[in-house]
Amino acid sequence: MKKFTLTVIIIIIAAQARAQMYFSEATSLWSGTNSLYLNPANGADNHLKISVDILSVNAGVNTNIGTLRSSNILANYNKSLTTDQIFNYGSQNPFNMLAPYGEVRGPGIMYAINDKNTLALTTRVRAFNQFSNFDQSVYRIITDPTFSSSSDYGFTSKNYNWTAQVWSEIGLSYSAVIFRNEHHEIKGGLTARYLGGIGYAGIKGKNLDAHYYSKADSLQINNTDLEYGSNVINSQVDLSNGIAGSDIMSRFFGGTNGGAGVGGDLGLVYEWNPASENNYYEMDGAMHKDPNKASYKLKLSVAVTDIGGITYKGSNFTANFTGNGYLSGNDLITQFKNYNDFRDYALSHNLSVDTGSHKSTTVHLPTALMTGVDYHIYSKFYISVNYLANLANKNDFGNYYYNQITFTPRYDTRLIGVSVPVTYSSLDDHFKLGFGVRVSGFFVGSDDMLALFNNNQYGFNIHAGGFVPINRKKIRDRDHDHISDRMDKCPLIPGVLTAKGCPDRDRDSVADGDDRCPDDSGAVALQGCPDKDGDGIPDIDDKCPTQAGLAELHGCPDSDGDGVPDSEDACPYKFGLPQFHGCPDTDGDGIPDNEDACPLQAGPAKFKGCPDTDGDNIPDNLDKCPNDPGPISNDGCPVKKKEVAQEVKKKLDFAATAIEFETGRGVIKTTSYPLLNDIVKILKEYPDNDMNIDGYTDNVGKPEMNMKLSKERAEAVKAYFVKEGISADRLHAAGHGEEHPAASNKTKIGRAKNRRVHLELKKS
Repeated sequence: MKKFTLTVIIIIIAAQARAQMYFSEATSLWSGTNSLYLNPANGADNHLKISVDILSVNAGVNTNIGTLRSSNILANYNKSLTTDQIFNYGSQNPFNMLAPYGEVRGPGIMYAINDKNTLALTTRVRAFNQFSNFDQSVYRIITDPTFSSSSDYGFTSKNYNWTAQVWSEIGLSYSAVIFRNEHHEIKGGLTARYLGGIGYAGIKGKNLDAHYYSKADSLQINNTDLEYGSNVINSQVDLSNGIAGSDIMSRFFGGTNGGAGVGGDLGLVYEWNPASENNYYEMDGAMHKDPNKASYKLKLSVAVTDIGGITYKGSNFTANFTGNGYLSGNDLITQFKNYNDFRDYALSHNLSVDTGSHKSTTVHLPTALMTGVDYHIYSKFYISVNYLANLANKNDFGNYYYNQITFTPRYDTRLIGVSVPVTYSSLDDHFKLGFGVRVSGFFVGSDDMLALFNNNQYGFNIHAGGFVPINRKKIRDRDHDHISDRMDKCPLIPGVLTAKGCPDRDRDSVADGDDRCPDDSGAVALQGCPDKDGDGIPDIDDKCPTQAGLAELHGCPDSDGDGVPDSEDACPYKFGLPQFHGCPDTDGDGIPDNEDACPLQAGPAKFKGCPDTDGDNIPDNLDKCPNDPGPISNDGCPVKKKEVAQEVKKKLDFAATAIEFETGRGVIKTTSYPLLNDIVKILKEYPDNDMNIDGYTDNVGKPEMNMKLSKERAEAVKAYFVKEGISADRLHAAGHGEEHPAASNKTKIGRAKNRRVHLELKKS
């Protein structure tokens, strides 16, 4: 039995990564993209202009099955260890575990567009190997060779779940300052990710009740349900070859055999700074944070991370096990070559095992709620408190975080950062101590490191990496007029903001170099010149400077305001249109009233200005049904649709069994062409009717082949009608196989009646 179950280890060790938050590093003001994984809003108004990620890695163990045998692990780090050499098993049963886990964050970049908006592109590879509510005996029978094979074991689990998954991510983050005043600031952020599923395997169920009898080498299963899913092991592939035979690179971005999905994070951050005058400076008419100083006294954050999931199609395989029965370990070793062999064996031992299917499966991400408080104590010293709460479904295929709270005091500068995170985890009900050091963009740390010093710890992790930081600087202003050089058109001469940093003698917000009237205050839109009559035309260009006029008339008036100057207006005191020499078109249809057959109703020129309300190309004055479209042959009134005659229906019913096909094929015999031509005539006689074409077969042969044959025959009839000039949009073909028999399939006559193509006319 154990030899057989050990093959499952291949799946377990395939997943070796889990996303961690890097609490020892991510709370720093100079953490680059690491802070985005806590809350995407952290990118806005950060202390870096550009952050280029090189690489970072993370690995560890997190469990409550027992404490780590740290000294043994360290002494044999270069050897393959069994689980009894890794864990001091405890009494926790059922247990929860993530082991081992890790994460690789690849190349990425974060760019601060300005002090309010930031973009970031990140990449990483993650994986989870997670047991939830698993019976400890099951795990030890599979993984622990010291677990005595001479003993009997009983094990039960409720709502148990094991999911192992490896996937890649490409993320795009945007963060912005939503609100800012003297003492308060609110930031928002969004990360959208493309998820490429490399591989997963999982087992879940509501009830597991089994007993292993060592002498008989048998496993009795009682009232048990189990669902299995994987995209790397299917009905034809041997368990031990499933992982080894997979093409990892083709799955890396969710290829044919991998999965694909979208995910993301949402977050908000609030900052309070009671002494903002010490941290802000004025530039371009607004207050900006000094990147060389602390930007807040208190920061509150909330985010929902890892929203979404990965859907596996392609080579995905799922199966269900239920019932009661006995399984022999020796029989399984010799007969279990793939899923199909196992199914045949299990069915012979009273277990209900389905055939399995290739339906798609969605594996959800470890969605979590992240909340945090960060307090600036004094100078370069801070303390933060972060709470992580799971939001994912623990009973479905997927993964989740264990609730935890982390306190992190830190010393934080541009060059050096030192932090000591202390975490309480709901998984093992113990505290964890970490330590982290950052020098510029290079860091190493741990959120849980006590396992290095004793054998009483339930977990361990370490992370390290590097990025290239390019720090933000104060906005450049060489002439010290509080107008940035990038906006200052006179960067070496002090000026005013309204003149874009240049001098302005008449204070009209137009720089002297651009002012047509530098000593007379005027409008910006008029290049600094006055406009006495307020017609928008500067006095120096206005032929009527004391009378408001139009620009196209050089500032002179148009009494009726129709755009035609008074001197050229045939109706100077009656509003009209230029194309009619200033005279009106009452109904506004583009036809002057003297040529309009309906001067008070707008209509097109082709109907001499009269409307066509129902759009049937018959003007209302000639249309007997002006509100209902109809042909001119019926004076514009609609024609009622022709009802299908009874004799036509009978002919269609007769055609159902009279149309003949070549045996086992969807090809119509030529002897049926005359009958089909008669039906074409019927379709042309009833142009307002659609036709349903439904194919059926008898029950001889496989159902799936019958379904295919019935559809092919229905499509063949449709194709014939289309060839004869009937619109495909009127024809609706469908195959139903051996469903809905017209007669009993037990007789030859009945089966003949069931092999039919049913035709039905319906109003469109």
